[in-house]
Amino acid sequence: ATLAMCAAAPQAGAWPPRATAPGPVVRRGDGSVDWVGSRANYLAKGVELVWTSRDASGSDDALHGAEWDPADITARNGRGQPLSLEAHAFALRAAPTARTPDELRDEAAIRGRYYGECEALVREATGARKVVAFDHNVRSRAGNAEGRRIRGGTAVQQPAAMVHGDYTARSAPRRLRQLAEAPRVNDARKGPPPITPAEAEAALAPGARFAIINVWRPLAVARESPLACCAPETVREEDLVTFEIRYADRVGENYFATPSPVHAWWYFPDMGPDEVILLKTWDSHGDRPCKGGSDPPPGRPAPATFALHTAIDDPSSPEGCPPRESIEVRCMVLY
Repeated sequence: ATLAMCAAAPQAGAWPPRATAPGPVVRRGDGSVDWVGSRANYLAKGVELVWTSRDASGSDDALHGAEWDPADITARNGRGQPLSLEAHAFALRAAPTARTPDELRDEAAIRGRYYGECEALVREATGARKVVAFDHNVRSRAGNAEGRRIRGGTAVQQPAAMVHGDYTARSAPRRLRQLAEAPRVNDARKGPPPITPAEAEAALAPGARFAIINVWRPLAVARESPLACCAPETVREEDLVTFEIRYADRVGENYFATPSPVHAWWYFPDMGPDEVILLKTWDSHGDRPCKGGSDPPPGRPAPATFALHTAIDDPSSPEGCPPRESIEVRCMVLY
């Protein structure tokens, strides 16, 4: 992917706005997008740790330790390409939902009805023994600016406009164990633990496998701030920087990333509400861009561990198109 450094960077320590890009837009013979020139918010090289505090509404305080280095990227159209959850950690699927957009703005409907749909989708895609949906976010730039909340739930968040991964080699197994404990302050899933301590420890045993997979769905056609994913085989472990999220009763970790000219980016233009991206945010059998913590059986190729991702500016989108509104549901997957 073509990449060049940009002169203007967001203020150090601030959450970066979506990086805008003028193009180009290159189209296929049928008029569909082949690739676009966009821009991604990376951390500057030399940053060692970034952290923030997250409140009970799911909103974050200021960033500490961040210095941004936006970079131009090439985002290729992934439609019709052989991109798989196993090898690339992300895949587009047709997945009509029985839920209305209004239900996907309602906490009780999301947890009571939509979680089950997501669990079934991930179970069918992976063949896993057990899938537990345990967390979600609704994202909308306009909704966040207006201070909206999911009915009965947390604050609507902005699209995440920085290159990141949702878990680390420390936080993924920690999150699995936490799901076998009583719910924490920020946990969406209430009631008895959905996983037993014995199940969690079995999934963490040598040779065992667990994964965390997001079901990402737009509530209407997503032309503004679509989700882009980076091919894991083009990312080195040295590109990753730990991002700590400090809750009232626990510490989570994500990865941010520094720029590289070899990062290869993909996105799916004009995604509609009957489509989802299955996005793997951790796989304990994975070997790229870093080890997941366990090894697959002898003779079986190692899968991707996770895919970096970010919201991007799509210069092929019509000017003035509505702000993207989307929901992501995180699922713990036990094989």
